[in-house]
Amino acid sequence: MKKIIFLLFSLTLYNCQTKSTIISSKPSSITRKIVSVKENKDVNVLIAENNDIIEVFKENSTNKCKTIKLGKKYSFRIIPVSDLIQQGIESPKEYILNDSTIIKYNHYYSLEKNQNICIE
Repeated sequence: MKKIIFLLFSLTLYNCQTKSTIISSKPSSITRKIVSVKENKDVNVLIAENNDIIEVFKENSTNKCKTIKLGKKYSFRIIPVSDLIQQGIESPKEYILNDSTIIKYNHYYSLEKNQNICIE
């Protein structure tokens, strides 16, 4: 009897363990009109006219940068970060850049590759 109870307990424990799930999203391309840029030492945040934000991590190895002119449309290869948020969890659509800068957004994207941005 003890062996049967141990076997049932072992099977129940095995079936109740959580499985490892990988959440990912394939990069895609978007075109947005950039109206503003915020930055800190690690990241530039491009703000589009429809309140979408595109997070661009700065590249440390080169001085080369992509020039952005405000009010102009650009195409970006992005990963849709706001789409990765698990369903059922209500999360405020706010990007915290630093202690004093909070950006409300419609959709949140991250550039596929690190890149330096220069504003014209």
